[in-house]
Amino acid sequence: MVKVLVGLLLFGLAACSSIDTYQPSSDLLKTRVSINLPVWVIDGRLSITGQDAITANINWQHAPAIDKLKLAGTLGLGAIYIELNDRGILIDKGYGDKQASRQVDAFIAEQIGFIVPITALRQWVVGVPLEDAPVVWFDDGFEQLGWQITYASFMSTQVGEMPHRLKIVKDKINLKLVVDKWEFE
Repeated sequence: MVKVLVGLLLFGLAACSSIDTYQPSSDLLKTRVSINLPVWVIDGRLSITGQDAITANINWQHAPAIDKLKLAGTLGLGAIYIELNDRGILIDKGYGDKQASRQVDAFIAEQIGFIVPITALRQWVVGVPLEDAPVVWFDDGFEQLGWQITYASFMSTQVGEMPHRLKIVKDKINLKLVVDKWEFE
């Protein structure tokens, strides 16, 4: 009976990962520069390694005036809510522990112990470099602000091809994001 349950569980996990993905080309990436997605939501998994390692499920809701991120650990424990807007950043760790700052990237670095370019991630996650910073293109990504952004795979969505797996690296900081689901308005 146990073998049957394990087999069904493994089959179910394999079925959940049936996303059609493919390798990006440098031409695909360069044509994305003009992409305009004002409202999107992603569900996925995030891993950040630096001095410490952080892994979490991520739900990111992006709109022109606000970004809302929920990072949740295993089994939903340790959820952190992050809100970014034109006034700065708010982090809610739960139990009344809320902190805010106008210095977004510096505040994130202070909270987790190393720099994560969250303001640039708004663009990089959709496969687009920042408009106001120099870009060096590679076959599978680009370099910007000293960070190497590599797209391992893209997936088909209702608005076209969107990043499925990406890696962002600078010095000893390594961020990996796997997007399981994209939603658009």
